[in-house]
Amino acid sequence: MEKIEIKEIPTSPGIYIFKDEYEEPLYVGKAKNLRKRVPSYFRDRSSWKVKRLVAESENISFVVSKNEADALLAEYSFIQQYKPKYNVQFKDDKSYPYVTLSNEEWPRAYISRRISQKNKNFGPFPFIGSARRSLDHLINIFPVRTCSKNVFERHQKLGKACLLYDIDKCAGPCIDAISRDEYVDLISKLENFYSGKSDQYIDEKINEMMTFSENQEYEKAQQAKSIITHLENARTTQTLMVADKKSVDVVGIDISNFDVVISCLLIRNGRIIGEVKKTLEPIDTEQYEEYLPQIILSIFSENQPSDEILVSHNFPYVETVQKSLSEKWDKDIQLKTPVKGWKKDLLETAILDAKEIRRVVNFRRRTDLEFRSQSLEQLKNNLDLKNIPYRIEAFDISNLGAEYRAGSMVVMDDGICKPSMYRKFHIKSFSGQDDYKSMEEVIFRRLKRLSKVDEKDKSFKRKPDLILIDGGKGQLSSAKSVVDHFELDIEIIGLAKKFEEVFKPNRKEPFILDKSSEAMFLLQNIRDEAHRFAISENRRLRIKNFDDQTLLSIKGVGNKSSEILLEKFKDVSRLSKATFEELNEVVSDNIAKKVYSYFNGDF
Repeated sequence: MEKIEIKEIPTSPGIYIFKDEYEEPLYVGKAKNLRKRVPSYFRDRSSWKVKRLVAESENISFVVSKNEADALLAEYSFIQQYKPKYNVQFKDDKSYPYVTLSNEEWPRAYISRRISQKNKNFGPFPFIGSARRSLDHLINIFPVRTCSKNVFERHQKLGKACLLYDIDKCAGPCIDAISRDEYVDLISKLENFYSGKSDQYIDEKINEMMTFSENQEYEKAQQAKSIITHLENARTTQTLMVADKKSVDVVGIDISNFDVVISCLLIRNGRIIGEVKKTLEPIDTEQYEEYLPQIILSIFSENQPSDEILVSHNFPYVETVQKSLSEKWDKDIQLKTPVKGWKKDLLETAILDAKEIRRVVNFRRRTDLEFRSQSLEQLKNNLDLKNIPYRIEAFDISNLGAEYRAGSMVVMDDGICKPSMYRKFHIKSFSGQDDYKSMEEVIFRRLKRLSKVDEKDKSFKRKPDLILIDGGKGQLSSAKSVVDHFELDIEIIGLAKKFEEVFKPNRKEPFILDKSSEAMFLLQNIRDEAHRFAISENRRLRIKNFDDQTLLSIKGVGNKSSEILLEKFKDVSRLSKATFEELNEVVSDNIAKKVYSYFNGDF
């Protein structure tokens, strides 16, 4: 992108949007004065990430606002809606599990990754297993219902409770075995426990146990001890942080040259009841005042904050962030950066936790944007490509019989596979099995979509920097003829499985890459993904009309073997995904090979 004329840039506060050739947002930023901020992106000494952004951009647009605060909120809304490629993108990008109490006449307790403000949500928990174990322990003490609405209403009509009632893991509200007031009391105790008041219940039960023991009521003392064990196990994720029952959220941040690590501890009544850990790659890590407001808004749009949020770094727009969160959660929320006392100690703990995450992140360097860029540059140099292949499209064909033929297109963008960009093809132009013709058809249909002026599909309308064919010279030649037909300037290579040789058109000898190099790892990764995607679509076609009798049509599989396989795997979908070893556990080597090959290709 050419440097924009200064006079074309507004002097007002607002947001600026870098867009690619398809008019899709690449990056959005905010500024107090747009004219002073935007030219900084075009300086010669800007970082490599900024240079990448500018090189990939085709134009820039502006949205002015009344003040900086409005610009911040506009930026946040824009990022949430469009998720621009170069903005703050959390690398874990996962939704954490919560224990949820539903908003119903008889509230239900269950584990959920999608939280709703109409329900009461406790967490997040680091793993789904820890959330389930915690709830399972508490259900032994506070037996609230865990069944779905349909199950609950069915048992209401039947007038008969389920097994959980019989084993004392449900109070039986569906059959009116508990009064409304008693059930509300159970829900209230469960809520209090997850709000950090676990000490209260454990202390009560310890006193009860001691009293029963002193009165020689040993059976009751043993029951109290069992309850204490459940309570202790349920709160294993709640580490004591503050002795005087304070509630506060603590955000510790560790910044490196390439990325930012965040550790957020949610503390209620002195205990950690949840934690959020994230890693992100902003354009410029040193400019934390640019991205830190977005981090705070993002974390606490999903997790209800306490009245006070401690943050390890000062940043502008604190009042705007406070106002936005206060309005969202309907209470007064304050952001602070303490310099001494117990609050400072909590921040130090969160920062240490972030540094520990950093240590782990450094071991996972393949997910780092800087490292991925170096790998792509290595690929360009090793294969004598014209440009760095930021977008790679890999194609494979799966022919498991003349009837079932599928092709796959897998996309790698910036060294990361993008499943939303994957596309699948069913071979239509001829009958029978022919890998070369199949590859030719798939590439033709893909490039024809690229040539359409009004193409709407977000993947097909993008031009690849490199096409990778799963195969050797034959498949490569078929694909290259199609590229030439459309007169497109797209580089194309083939990766042959046997010796992992890389072929290029008009070159007799293959490239032999170092098997341990990142360039080879990257090619193998996308090639294998294309193969997996093609196989999965072929398998789907095969089992679509598959019934018990069809299994007998596999040459060499008789009635007895068919019955054994279906008894073991229950349905065709599970059978089709079984490994050879799993099949071989119930049938002979020969039968296992035939069934495995039917669904997965040559053994």
